[in-house]
Amino acid sequence: MAATYAASAEFRSADASCASVGCGVVATGTQSSPFQLHNVHWAHSAGLTGAGTVVAIVDDGFRLTHREFSGKTISQTGTLPLEGHGTFVASLATGNKDGLGMHGVAPDADLHLTSFQPTGAGFSIANVTTGTLAAAGLDAVAQNNSWGFDVSAKNLEAYLATNTGASVAQGLDALLGYGSGNWQSYINALDTFQDTGVVVWALSNNENLANGDVLAALPHFESRLSEAWIAAANGYFQVNSSGDITRAVRLSAACGLAAQFCIAGDGIATGAWSNSDTSYASGYGTSFVAPQVAGAVALLAEAFPDMTPSEWAQRLLASADNSWFASQGVPLAGTIDYGNGVSHAYSTEWGHGVMDIKAALSPIGSVSVLSGDSVTTAERHSLAQSTIVAPASFGDSLTLALAPQQMAVFDALNRSYSVSPVSAVATAPAAVMPTMPGQASLDQAGDGLNLLYTGDLASAVGGFSGRGGRSSVLSMAGESLLIASNAPVGSVAELTTFGFAAEHGAVDNGHLAGGGVALTLPAGNGNVRFGATLASEQGGVMGLDGGTAFDFGGGSTIGAVNLGLEQNLAPGLSLFGQIEYGAAARQGSTSGLVADISGLTFSGMEIGASFADTLVAGDRLSLFVSQPLRIETGTVELNRPVARLQDGSLVNETSSADLNSTGRQIDLGLAYQASLPNAASLSLGVKHAVSAGHVAGQSGTGVMLGYRQGF
Repeated sequence: MAATYAASAEFRSADASCASVGCGVVATGTQSSPFQLHNVHWAHSAGLTGAGTVVAIVDDGFRLTHREFSGKTISQTGTLPLEGHGTFVASLATGNKDGLGMHGVAPDADLHLTSFQPTGAGFSIANVTTGTLAAAGLDAVAQNNSWGFDVSAKNLEAYLATNTGASVAQGLDALLGYGSGNWQSYINALDTFQDTGVVVWALSNNENLANGDVLAALPHFESRLSEAWIAAANGYFQVNSSGDITRAVRLSAACGLAAQFCIAGDGIATGAWSNSDTSYASGYGTSFVAPQVAGAVALLAEAFPDMTPSEWAQRLLASADNSWFASQGVPLAGTIDYGNGVSHAYSTEWGHGVMDIKAALSPIGSVSVLSGDSVTTAERHSLAQSTIVAPASFGDSLTLALAPQQMAVFDALNRSYSVSPVSAVATAPAAVMPTMPGQASLDQAGDGLNLLYTGDLASAVGGFSGRGGRSSVLSMAGESLLIASNAPVGSVAELTTFGFAAEHGAVDNGHLAGGGVALTLPAGNGNVRFGATLASEQGGVMGLDGGTAFDFGGGSTIGAVNLGLEQNLAPGLSLFGQIEYGAAARQGSTSGLVADISGLTFSGMEIGASFADTLVAGDRLSLFVSQPLRIETGTVELNRPVARLQDGSLVNETSSADLNSTGRQIDLGLAYQASLPNAASLSLGVKHAVSAGHVAGQSGTGVMLGYRQGF
């Protein structure tokens, strides 16, 4: 789309040839197109046109009836003489995009116009001051000044150094005349204008002014004007097929003392002229760079109405293209630190480089999640590290809970972007691989004290020799140290008590610790087992980890009860079953965007049949149906930013949602174990998961083959 805009006749009509306008540079390559060099086409392809904004222009005069201004709301201060220069400038900033002639950078912006010579009898500082205040009253987002005095900024610096205690206004009067009181009123008006808009000032076209000119560099002397001010330099640029600058020739005063708030551009252009309502002319100069900058401010103001003029100016300065400085031998004068890791180098000749509207509209620096009350004081969480790592037990419940919500994230210069919190959720893949036989259960290890190191804690204390270990909350444990005791109770029952310390299998640097009891009673030709577990989880809440941006708390307290049954129906044939239910309560305070997570309950179950001596003596074949650990209920509450205000305040919204997955994973499995000669063994597992990961419609199948050789 951007390429289509750039190829259109109206877009290209703003071009002009250096040779035809007499800029004095002999071409050695492809001359740049001003709008393309500045990426105007990219902004238009994004739908930005400056709609709803007002651009103020101070110039010699204007042809209000020119077709490039047809249909615009045009306000004015004082009399507006009929002049070509101001007509040209205004068309580059806001000329209509109607398929006729050329168009401006912000074609849908309205205008406020002021003449610096309203009566044609010379400069009127009073009229410019009045016009500046009137434009501020209209909330104009930019004021373009393609006029000035061909006096070096160095002269004002020298005057102030010699006349200790003199004001800037007095210095301007000494150099230019018109009275220090009038200059003071004008400086005050410019300061007032910066509350609503950016002052854009074209540098002198005198290439011999190495330090810039006196008015373009005003913020160097009057620091309160540096809030939202951009000085504009002009150059001839050549580009390669990728649009990269391969040659740069300065055609204006250097940025000089204005370097820290100066950008350059291609001011070799065609614009509307005053001869008729359909006339155009071509020329070059800073006069035709500045309105492109003013139009760019209007595009930023349309895109980011929640930002300040100072922030619009900073975005244009901090994103200017200076990548060509090194290849063109441009020495750096320094670096501006814009905060949050964003810095930008500048030179005394070219300032920060060539304006790049695309870069100014795009994220600058790192994108972060903010938690707090304002963009200046909020805690910043790197977007790359603001990921909610959800174990498979949560299914798609978090995605469903967060999908209806929106939140704002911010680049390093505090531009907000609306995203869904769902983009932060990274759910662990569903477990579709079978569980291979692991540590024997404690009730098979004999009476007395048992000390074990196991990677399958759920199976070790589950009582069923490793079948369906993922159905228990203890399946969250990684490598575990287990100490337990089996003791008879009366003549038929057995009591197992255990304690454990484990790595967390789902949370980096997390761990689990706790203990439990299990009472096994005979029942018919088998036994029934009643168990309870109490555990402390550190580093996550049921394995849920959200980093610093989504901090769900320091851990949780987990309680679970389970019931198991195993019955021998015939020699070599037994049935087994187990069900577990529990709850978890968050421990520690939440931070970041999480206000609370509560009401968490979970369950798991398995049933199956086991056959002995099916193929060879001593083998065992098990068929089972199980549900892996699943979060059944829960509520998550977020306090998230959804926007910002122009003063930097964050607009936060609190919302809560229930955790309900769309599916319930059911595993259909087969496990086979057989002993082989020479202390070897063979294991085979096959599993098919329906609603894999507790997500409706998903499925998966896994096969695992194991061989063990003893020595």
